[in-house]
Amino acid sequence: MKTTKGLKKLVALPLILFPLVCYAKVTGQCGNCHTMHNSQGGAAVAQNMIDGSLDLSFTPNDALLNTNCIGCHQGNNSVGGLTTPYVLQTSPPTYSNTGTEGTTTTLAGGNFYWVSSGLEATGHNVNGIAIPDTRFGNIPPGGTALGSQLTCAGVSGCHGDRTVSGEIKSMMKSHHANDMTKWKDGSTLAKSYRFLYSVQGWEDQQYEYRPASGHHNKYYGIDRTLETQNDDSTISSLCAKCHGDFHQGSGNISSGTFGAGVWLRHPTDFDMGRAASTDEYVSYNGGSGSNNVYSVISPVATASNTEIINSTVYTAADDAIVMCLSCHRAHGTPYQGLLRWDYKSWPGGGFNGCAVCHTTKD
Repeated sequence: MKTTKGLKKLVALPLILFPLVCYAKVTGQCGNCHTMHNSQGGAAVAQNMIDGSLDLSFTPNDALLNTNCIGCHQGNNSVGGLTTPYVLQTSPPTYSNTGTEGTTTTLAGGNFYWVSSGLEATGHNVNGIAIPDTRFGNIPPGGTALGSQLTCAGVSGCHGDRTVSGEIKSMMKSHHANDMTKWKDGSTLAKSYRFLYSVQGWEDQQYEYRPASGHHNKYYGIDRTLETQNDDSTISSLCAKCHGDFHQGSGNISSGTFGAGVWLRHPTDFDMGRAASTDEYVSYNGGSGSNNVYSVISPVATASNTEIINSTVYTAADDAIVMCLSCHRAHGTPYQGLLRWDYKSWPGGGFNGCAVCHTTKD
């Protein structure tokens, strides 16, 4: 009887620790993700995805995981609710012109499918997904050499604690503590936007699957007043960790007074609300400079840190902040430079998403 009572307590414990109704926390049986002994039916359980193929060495993983980042996030996004965001589809994603149309199957960060298929410059060359970049190797454009090929997380990655070696170790204690119903203030890894340590934001619970002005991520940004000003809370500051000369640094941003004169790099963490009432930026997304509809084709960041979606722009101070993701997707797209749209084929074809902000230049 004592054994039975003890067993009942153990069975009930996971239900207490991991409630059934919680957004983006790992739910279900522990064995869906973990393996206690790495053995089932006389065969090893742990299997990793290496360079797009199944690793048959069955090497056990840290944290008793069945697979690695790629193995878990490889699949095809579909209608019906997303419990796992798939960033590497096993079949060609539907992208269309901008990745925001009603038939698309991509998410906010795009997809690694194209770079994994050998189309360089269409995605980040993450180890286990794509070969190292044949032009730049492990030196990110605008930055310095990484210690190794880019990884999903860790010291050579974007996600996780970037001071910790090892992808899985750098992500420890994050998935179970995640809560997508709260503003991510960057204070801990689990409280950082998309596990990008220190970055703030509000996470769309469908990972921007077919987004709309009232259904999208809320990106945090600041309106910088100095060339060298930096804030680790913004998504652009994260990109600048590798691509520094593209985004910040004395002599790399603009000529003369910051925000005036000739730009040497496209501005990031810079609010278009500074523009004069006669400037083209006032007409962002076809608006008139007051309550313009937010564009999911060329999104902007905001200084607001509330849990309310910014469905309009030029409604409050610093809510039209240009960021890296205004033009690019972090994982990949079908287009050169990880651009959100096929600018290279324009004019005469493709799509000019630049015109969402540069309204007089289409």
